[in-house]
Amino acid sequence: METSAKEAFNVEQTFTTLLRIPALTCSLILFFYLFTERNLRRSLNNHVIIALLIIGLFSQLMDIPFYLNYLRINYVWPPIPVTCILWWFSATGISNLTNILMAWASVEQYILVFHDRWLLNRKKCLLIHDFPLFGIVLYGFIFYITIFKIFSCDNMYTYEWDRCLYPCFYQNGLLGLYDTVSNSILPTPIITICSIGLVIRVIEQRQTLHRHVEWRKYRKMIIQMLSITETFLIFNLPVTCLVLAHFCGLPNGSAGQFEFYAYYLCHFISLLTPFVCVSSMHKVRKRIKQLIMFRTVNNTITPGQISFP
Repeated sequence: METSAKEAFNVEQTFTTLLRIPALTCSLILFFYLFTERNLRRSLNNHVIIALLIIGLFSQLMDIPFYLNYLRINYVWPPIPVTCILWWFSATGISNLTNILMAWASVEQYILVFHDRWLLNRKKCLLIHDFPLFGIVLYGFIFYITIFKIFSCDNMYTYEWDRCLYPCFYQNGLLGLYDTVSNSILPTPIITICSIGLVIRVIEQRQTLHRHVEWRKYRKMIIQMLSITETFLIFNLPVTCLVLAHFCGLPNGSAGQFEFYAYYLCHFISLLTPFVCVSSMHKVRKRIKQLIMFRTVNNTITPGQISFP
């Protein structure tokens, strides 16, 4: 393995070792509270967060281990087609599904804040909230499972390259174009425009209408979603720019180390999102602190410290 690759592996190993287990633990804790706490479970803005956390597990449990193992031995292991297919799905498929979900979350956030009356009717709630969310998740899984099954590489898997080079369906020009533009590039400007539009309109309406009570109601929800969006954009923007550059004609591999670090940064979306969610959920954060304090107190009490009358 070359020196640069070894250095890259050391950096990757350090951060993933520090974050993977805590991120997975944090995700499981969030699942527990989001599914057991009735108010959290029924809150509409938490539904897309649950979906993001679930698909984030594919990255934590599949994409990152594959990536780390590749850097360690410098080839895809085990070198069989199913490894490439699973890695493509957990990396390309899940990454693009996250892009689309984040784009919808940004649009829905705007609806929840400024058009919440649309969701008071059960039928409208199904049409505006439930169907789009479930539809996006189903679309992502069905689309990528189908194209990975239909477009096989026929002994063209490249085990010496990161992620086996690229999914075989990119050999189909029209399908590759659709996936690149619709699922990879387009969601980022949608997220950016909706987030900026949300902030601008919130500021304008607070200044003109002085709706302090109502804004207090939405403040936590807005901060929560904007925090998740900011985390996503910071770590996804480099790879989006890289994909756009390749789409415009930049040859693969010509970006050098930037290409490695662009894909490397994407892993932090699934690793940091659980922590961002916890930090923005006061009730969950309070419960976790109470649990930590309870365990700390129990650990400090030893049999020798207990006195009996």
